[in-house]
Amino acid sequence: MKLNNILLFLSFVLITINQISKTQAVQCVDYNNPNYYRFINPLMNNRAYCYIKPTNASEISDAILYAQSINRGVSIRSGGHSATQFSMLNKTVNIDLSSLKGIEIDVEAQTVVVQAGVQVIELYNATTKLLLATTAGSCPTVGMGVVLGGGSNYFGGKYGYMADNILEFTVVLEDGSIVKANPKNKYSDLYWALAGSGGGGFGVVVDYKIKVYPIPQYFYKNTIRFDIVNLDKALALLDSYVRSATEQTRENIYANMYSQLTLKSANMTPSASITFFYNGPLEEGDFEFRKLLTGFLCPPSNPTCTPLGKVTTMDIQTLKKTFWEVISSMSYDNNPLRQFTKGRFVKKLSKNDVPKAINDFYKYAVTNIINSTSLVKPETLLNINQAIFYHGGKQNQDRTGSIDSPFNSFLHRGDEAMWSYTIVAQYNNTENDPLFSGLRKLVNSKLSSIGDKLNNNYPDDEFEDWQTGLYVTKSNYKKLQEIKGKYDPNNYFNYPQSIELPKK
Repeated sequence: MKLNNILLFLSFVLITINQISKTQAVQCVDYNNPNYYRFINPLMNNRAYCYIKPTNASEISDAILYAQSINRGVSIRSGGHSATQFSMLNKTVNIDLSSLKGIEIDVEAQTVVVQAGVQVIELYNATTKLLLATTAGSCPTVGMGVVLGGGSNYFGGKYGYMADNILEFTVVLEDGSIVKANPKNKYSDLYWALAGSGGGGFGVVVDYKIKVYPIPQYFYKNTIRFDIVNLDKALALLDSYVRSATEQTRENIYANMYSQLTLKSANMTPSASITFFYNGPLEEGDFEFRKLLTGFLCPPSNPTCTPLGKVTTMDIQTLKKTFWEVISSMSYDNNPLRQFTKGRFVKKLSKNDVPKAINDFYKYAVTNIINSTSLVKPETLLNINQAIFYHGGKQNQDRTGSIDSPFNSFLHRGDEAMWSYTIVAQYNNTENDPLFSGLRKLVNSKLSSIGDKLNNNYPDDEFEDWQTGLYVTKSNYKKLQEIKGKYDPNNYFNYPQSIELPKK
């Protein structure tokens, strides 16, 4: 045997021994361990084979190789907010990224590198102290995996989706290699696919380099409260205000409709409100809010009419908030609850189909669930939340002028993606599953009247045409398949509704 061949053989042996030693050192916590992670939604009782909590990219690589060495697939969890529990799958090695909490801010370059286990509330706690921020998720405790499915909140109108502000991904691939993917290097196609494809299954993202922006110290935020019976008029007024606004105003505002039905709701009537946020001077925010509010008030010429809505105060000094006050005031309790979530992009907010569906869901809940004679076991906590989220401004603009050459793989843009709808039903007791199953069936039967496109961060395990629902066009999905075949040729990162390999 020639010397070169001997050296190659010895090198191979050393690499193999090193990989074996690494996989043997991996600590995988199994289901019977008292420290085993219990998912925040016990309604979906997926049971991983075991889970690993890596602290860096190298340990993620080791975890992947370990799972392969025992012939197991992997599932990936950052914040654990998957509406369908796709982040923890049966019989897989679950890679729990919650220990990756690094945040590195470059104030001069206006960038932040955020590790995958960081929650939105933790990101803003770090950046807002420096009067810097970027778009993220609307829920404070969602993890950075929200980037992969778009990511939208108060700043989306001005800065676009969170996925639109990604500069670079650090990714661990199927073979355990660690790469940097950005628009200018040889992994630019991987960068394109990761930014917007949701749980596409291309690899494990370790960290995200994100553009951040200077923000003012204070923002304008106010709320209009109205009776749920006026939901159709309220949504029409909201939609009309947004569509008649200037482009700059659309970028500065964030206006959502929230409604909630709880066990404590007075006379079993859901609360309903529109929250208005303005990313600009306080006086401009006050002016724009008054324009929206006008439609809810009675004209001076009609003193006997009943207003559609009301506000608590119009005092700017009372209403002005730091962004940390805005985001930290939101509820972010992660206690385990049985729950299901559904979401769609809304075809047309002003159509009567949307408020009718929302009211039908509440009527069913009052009659068949909340009524004391219906509950099999009394609930101490029961919430049914429905919301309409704003996706206007730079979020729904065509960034390149061609759907065949988009800015990234997130294609929910244009007029039919200006709004999205979400319902979340939460309760505690297993005995009441059949009642909530009835609500779920009703929701499924009426969702098509709201929209047929899925929000990538709200996948739907009961939606048949998920390829088009999530990825909008066949050409977009085909391109994602080609990239999947390049970086995960064995389809190792294989989950429900992950990108399929191209057909040969």
